[in-house]
Amino acid sequence: MKCVVAAVPAWNARDRIAEVLDALAEQVTATVVVDNGSTDGTADWVAANRPSAILLRHDQNLGFSAAVNRAIDQAASLRPDALLLVNDDAVFAPGAVDLLAGALDREARAGAVSAKMLYRDRPGVINGTGGFFDASRGWAALRGEGEPDSGQYDDQLLVDYPSGAASLLRWAALLDVGPFDEDYFLYFEDTDWGLRSRASGWLTLYEPRAVVTHEGSAGTAADPARRRYYNVRNRLLLASRHATLRGRCVAWAETLCLLAKQPLRWPYQHRRRDAEAVFLGVQDHLRGRYGRGAVFG
Repeated sequence: MKCVVAAVPAWNARDRIAEVLDALAEQVTATVVVDNGSTDGTADWVAANRPSAILLRHDQNLGFSAAVNRAIDQAASLRPDALLLVNDDAVFAPGAVDLLAGALDREARAGAVSAKMLYRDRPGVINGTGGFFDASRGWAALRGEGEPDSGQYDDQLLVDYPSGAASLLRWAALLDVGPFDEDYFLYFEDTDWGLRSRASGWLTLYEPRAVVTHEGSAGTAADPARRRYYNVRNRLLLASRHATLRGRCVAWAETLCLLAKQPLRWPYQHRRRDAEAVFLGVQDHLRGRYGRGAVFG
């Protein structure tokens, strides 16, 4: 792969973006940073301190999907061979991008390849080794999340979808499959793209030698209710589009069980926002309200 362009959606990432960009500096042809309305000076810092990066500023949070799509549009003029998806808290080890590119070069049917992600603050603990989708449950998750890394996934080189935090997507596959679905805004958008890619005949690989350290949900850590809202709403959306009939029923049954617990949280002020997130996630799915949430944007 001669030309690899990195897409880095950033949101209030001032305290972590330097390390992310520095790790990419010698590994990619160009880097596109899409600032999603950060209020901590992220965009100004990138402009002043990493002028070689292509910076796209937005005055509001467009969401992960839209940010990646803006990066795709920007990268097109460079005629890339592949687009590297990079979370603003994901640090690629030296040589990791070449290993991902080599995996795509060896398998012409591969539309994407996912890296091995390890938790930054938990050495040797897996954050993800590519994605797994259970169509009979309407559920997606990163393989191995939370497990000690003893090489148990290093011989399982096919996965269901590439992690949006650290993956390389073949440009031809992007053109064939299309952009990321902005209905998701945040969470499960990578699953949706990977499943659409598979339906179009592309494979998703996993390259265990390409290592990335990842903080994980750094942008939403301060607001877990926001994370809950998008997970609830988007799981139902994902199931409606990709799960079996049984999977759609299971997704709804599990969501209704979660919903039934929320009145018990309502009397407690510190738990009410989380309960509201579940209610609104279900309500917005039923009303077909996707993209950026009105309350948990």
